[in-house]
Amino acid sequence: MSLIKTNAMSNFTNADITDDIFFCRIMSEKQFALPLLQRIFPQLNIRSIEQPISQFTIKNNRKEHGVRFDVFSEAEQKYFDIEMQTTHDPTLGKRIRYYQGKMDSTFLKAGENYDLLPPTYIVFICTFDPFAEGAYKYEFSHIYDQTNHVTLKTGTHVILLNAYGTNPGSINGGLLNFLKLVAGKKATRYDPYLKQIQDKIAELKDNMQWRMIYMQEYNAIAVKERAEGIEQGIAQGRKDSIALFIRNMLAQGSNEDDILKTLMIGFQLSEEEANDYLHANRAK
Repeated sequence: MSLIKTNAMSNFTNADITDDIFFCRIMSEKQFALPLLQRIFPQLNIRSIEQPISQFTIKNNRKEHGVRFDVFSEAEQKYFDIEMQTTHDPTLGKRIRYYQGKMDSTFLKAGENYDLLPPTYIVFICTFDPFAEGAYKYEFSHIYDQTNHVTLKTGTHVILLNAYGTNPGSINGGLLNFLKLVAGKKATRYDPYLKQIQDKIAELKDNMQWRMIYMQEYNAIAVKERAEGIEQGIAQGRKDSIALFIRNMLAQGSNEDDILKTLMIGFQLSEEEANDYLHANRAK
């Protein structure tokens, strides 16, 4: 039995709501997605949502870095992306920036006014504290740095939820209960919504067809991550080779113009790229 298959079976058996494949499957149903949005955004008074789309992908061409939203939905002309995040990603801020740009790129047709851009909400449910501040809910907006009371009205909203917060009084009881479920802790009181989620997880685990689907998705993700790792390794190896070449040429007293020409021809770099490499390795 392959290591990937063994890991897939183990993950399936031990899966809870933090498992990305289970999370996407469960939240693709309105009966689960709507109550979650209502708990995260009680101030919006959301009464209904369109059919959620799990693993919603935006990629315009093969060379472009696409995005895949865990759960994407529309509610009363507002758009929501909900992500389950179980690993600490130091590039999370820039990832959110890219997600926001991709989401916005789907809303306007040529010639349409920016005023038609709808409100958007990007939510990351984290199984760790992304800022080590103890908050259950981190909300971000564009605020003038000098006074903190002038807001740039972009219509964009970013929320990072922390399952291990320490200020329970700052959020509503329903959201607190859900985050306790994410953290693997008992809710402060009986919550039928949590029971429905747990029952759904148990139901899926007993479904042989879903087990096969899970294995296929897990395998596809593992293969993709392995391929990306190989590509990153190749890219890093190329960078290291170029750096070593430059240092050797400089040590031999070669003219920088000659080095640049060799980089552009031998490594197929643009003039700007060649200059950047030379500048970065000149003092090393």
